Amino acid sequence: MSDAAIKTSASTQWWVQVRGQAYGPYSIEQLGRFVEEGRIRPATLVSNSPENGWTEARRVTALMAPLRAGEPANDAIEAANVFVHAEIVSGSWNAFMAALESMGGICELSPGLWLVRTRYSAGIIRNTLSQTLERGDRFVVIDATRDRFAWFNLGPEVDVRISKVWNGPLRGEAR
Repeated sequence: MSDAAIKTSASTQWWVQVRGQAYGPYSIEQLGRFVEEGRIRPATLVSNSPENGWTEARRVTALMAPLRAGEPANDAIEAANVFVHAEIVSGSWNAFMAALESMGGICELSPGLWLVRTRYSAGIIRNTLSQTLERGDRFVVIDATRDRFAWFNLGPEVDVRISKVWNGPLRGEAR
Protein backbone atom coordinates (compact mmCIF):
# COMPACT_ATOMS: atom_id res chain seq x y z
CA MET A 1 0.00 0.00 0.00
CA SER A 2 1.22 3.51 -0.72
CA ASP A 3 1.75 6.28 1.81
CA ALA A 4 -1.04 8.36 0.25
CA ALA A 5 -4.36 8.63 2.08
CA ILE A 6 -6.54 5.60 1.43
CA LYS A 7 -10.19 6.21 0.64
CA THR A 8 -12.70 3.52 1.55
CA SER A 9 -16.31 2.57 1.00
CA ALA A 10 -18.69 1.37 3.69
CA SER A 11 -18.66 -2.15 2.23
CA THR A 12 -14.86 -2.54 2.39
CA GLN A 13 -13.60 -5.12 4.88
CA TRP A 14 -10.58 -4.31 7.02
CA TRP A 15 -7.96 -6.20 9.00
CA VAL A 16 -5.83 -4.99 11.91
CA GLN A 17 -2.28 -6.22 12.57
CA VAL A 18 -1.20 -6.72 16.18
CA ARG A 19 2.29 -8.11 16.84
CA GLY A 20 2.44 -9.56 13.33
CA GLN A 21 -0.96 -11.30 13.62
CA ALA A 22 -3.87 -10.23 11.36
CA TYR A 23 -7.35 -9.86 12.90
CA GLY A 24 -10.53 -9.27 10.96
CA PRO A 25 -12.41 -8.72 8.83
CA TYR A 26 -14.01 -5.62 10.34
CA SER A 27 -16.13 -2.84 8.89
CA ILE A 28 -14.76 0.70 8.81
CA GLU A 29 -17.35 1.56 11.48
CA GLN A 30 -15.88 -1.13 13.76
CA LEU A 31 -12.39 0.28 13.17
CA GLY A 32 -13.75 3.71 14.16
CA ARG A 33 -15.03 2.24 17.44
CA PHE A 34 -11.64 0.59 18.01
CA VAL A 35 -10.07 4.04 17.61
CA GLU A 36 -12.49 5.49 20.19
CA GLU A 37 -11.60 2.66 22.60
CA GLY A 38 -7.88 3.28 22.09
CA ARG A 39 -7.37 -0.16 20.51
CA ILE A 40 -6.24 1.41 17.23
CA ARG A 41 -3.64 4.18 17.38
CA PRO A 42 -2.30 6.30 14.48
CA ALA A 43 0.63 3.91 13.84
CA THR A 44 -1.46 0.70 14.07
CA LEU A 45 -1.18 -1.27 10.83
CA VAL A 46 -4.45 -1.86 8.96
CA SER A 47 -5.33 -3.22 5.53
CA ASN A 48 -8.31 -3.67 3.26
CA SER A 49 -6.28 -6.26 1.35
CA PRO A 50 -3.65 -7.92 3.59
CA GLU A 51 -2.09 -9.81 0.69
CA ASN A 52 -1.26 -6.43 -0.90
CA GLY A 53 0.31 -4.90 2.22
CA TRP A 54 -0.41 -2.83 5.32
CA THR A 55 -0.58 0.87 6.09
CA GLU A 56 -0.75 2.97 9.23
CA ALA A 57 -4.28 3.79 10.41
CA ARG A 58 -3.47 7.52 10.16
CA ARG A 59 -3.34 7.07 6.34
CA VAL A 60 -6.95 5.81 6.06
CA THR A 61 -9.20 8.76 5.22
CA ALA A 62 -12.19 7.39 7.17
CA LEU A 63 -10.04 7.05 10.34
CA MET A 64 -8.31 10.44 10.22
CA ALA A 65 -11.01 12.37 12.08
CA PRO A 66 -11.58 9.68 14.77
CA LEU A 67 -7.83 9.44 15.34
CA ARG A 68 -7.56 13.23 15.75
CA ALA A 69 -10.56 13.17 18.09
CA GLY A 70 -8.83 10.50 20.20
CA GLU A 71 -5.94 12.79 21.04
CA PRO A 72 -6.83 14.71 24.17
CA ALA A 73 -6.87 18.48 23.74
CA ASN A 74 -5.40 20.55 26.55
CA ASP A 75 -8.77 21.37 28.10
CA ALA A 76 -11.01 18.73 26.52
CA ILE A 77 -10.54 15.98 29.10
CA GLU A 78 -10.08 16.42 32.82
CA ALA A 79 -6.57 15.67 34.03
CA ALA A 80 -6.38 12.60 36.25
CA ASN A 81 -4.05 10.87 38.66
CA VAL A 82 -3.54 7.30 37.51
CA PHE A 83 -1.55 4.50 39.11
CA VAL A 84 0.09 1.85 36.92
CA HIS A 85 1.54 -1.33 38.38
CA ALA A 86 3.36 -3.69 36.01
CA GLU A 87 5.13 -7.02 36.14
CA ILE A 88 7.23 -7.27 32.98
CA VAL A 89 9.05 -10.57 32.56
CA SER A 90 9.80 -10.27 28.85
CA GLY A 91 12.31 -7.96 27.18
CA SER A 92 9.62 -5.31 26.65
CA TRP A 93 10.68 -2.95 29.44
CA ASN A 94 12.01 -0.13 27.22
CA ALA A 95 8.98 -0.11 24.90
CA PHE A 96 6.63 -0.18 27.90
CA MET A 97 8.43 2.73 29.58
CA ALA A 98 8.48 4.79 26.38
CA ALA A 99 4.71 4.29 25.99
CA LEU A 100 4.09 5.09 29.66
CA GLU A 101 6.17 8.28 29.49
CA SER A 102 4.18 9.37 26.42
CA MET A 103 0.96 9.32 28.49
CA GLY A 104 1.89 12.27 30.72
CA GLY A 105 4.05 13.18 33.69
CA ILE A 106 5.21 10.13 35.64
CA CYS A 107 6.70 9.47 39.04
CA GLU A 108 8.04 6.04 40.01
CA LEU A 109 6.74 5.24 43.50
CA SER A 110 8.46 1.87 43.83
CA PRO A 111 9.78 -0.75 41.39
CA GLY A 112 6.94 -1.46 38.96
CA LEU A 113 4.58 1.19 40.38
CA TRP A 114 4.07 4.65 38.86
CA LEU A 115 1.86 7.66 39.38
CA VAL A 116 0.88 9.23 36.05
CA ARG A 117 -0.71 12.66 35.62
CA THR A 118 -2.61 12.37 32.33
CA ARG A 119 -5.70 13.24 30.32
CA TYR A 120 -5.99 9.70 28.91
CA SER A 121 -8.57 7.24 30.20
CA ALA A 122 -7.61 4.03 31.98
CA GLY A 123 -8.83 2.07 28.95
CA ILE A 124 -6.68 4.02 26.49
CA ILE A 125 -3.66 3.68 28.77
CA ARG A 126 -4.26 -0.08 29.05
CA ASN A 127 -4.67 -0.49 25.29
CA THR A 128 -1.59 1.59 24.51
CA LEU A 129 0.66 -0.14 27.05
CA SER A 130 -0.58 -3.63 26.16
CA GLN A 131 0.66 -3.17 22.59
CA THR A 132 4.23 -3.02 23.94
CA LEU A 133 4.15 -6.25 25.96
CA GLU A 134 4.58 -9.97 25.40
CA ARG A 135 3.19 -13.17 26.86
CA GLY A 136 3.59 -13.35 30.62
CA ASP A 137 3.71 -9.57 31.14
CA ARG A 138 0.80 -8.04 33.06
CA PHE A 139 -0.30 -4.78 34.59
CA VAL A 140 -3.15 -2.80 36.11
CA VAL A 141 -4.21 0.82 35.61
CA ILE A 142 -6.11 2.51 38.44
CA ASP A 143 -7.61 5.92 37.71
CA ALA A 144 -7.88 7.48 41.17
CA THR A 145 -9.55 10.63 39.84
CA ARG A 146 -12.30 9.06 37.72
CA ASP A 147 -12.79 5.82 39.72
CA ARG A 148 -11.84 3.55 36.80
CA PHE A 149 -9.82 0.35 36.65
CA ALA A 150 -8.31 -1.48 33.68
CA TRP A 151 -5.97 -4.44 33.49
CA PHE A 152 -4.01 -6.60 31.09
CA ASN A 153 -3.22 -10.32 31.12
CA LEU A 154 -4.29 -11.09 34.69
CA GLY A 155 -6.30 -14.17 33.67
CA PRO A 156 -10.00 -15.07 33.62
CA GLU A 157 -10.18 -16.05 37.29
CA VAL A 158 -8.87 -12.63 38.31
CA ASP A 159 -11.37 -10.96 35.95
CA VAL A 160 -14.19 -12.66 37.89
CA ARG A 161 -12.75 -11.67 41.27
CA ILE A 162 -12.30 -8.04 40.15
CA SER A 163 -15.91 -7.89 38.93
CA LYS A 164 -17.14 -9.08 42.33
CA VAL A 165 -15.10 -6.54 44.30
CA TRP A 166 -14.80 -3.36 42.19
CA ASN A 167 -17.77 -1.14 43.10
CA GLY A 168 -19.31 -4.11 44.94
CA PRO A 169 -20.88 -3.91 48.39
CA LEU A 170 -18.72 -3.56 51.48
CA ARG A 171 -18.59 -6.48 53.88
CA GLY A 172 -21.69 -6.52 56.01
CA GLU A 173 -23.71 -4.36 53.59
CA ALA A 174 -26.75 -5.76 51.84
CA ARG A 175 -26.54 -6.14 48.09
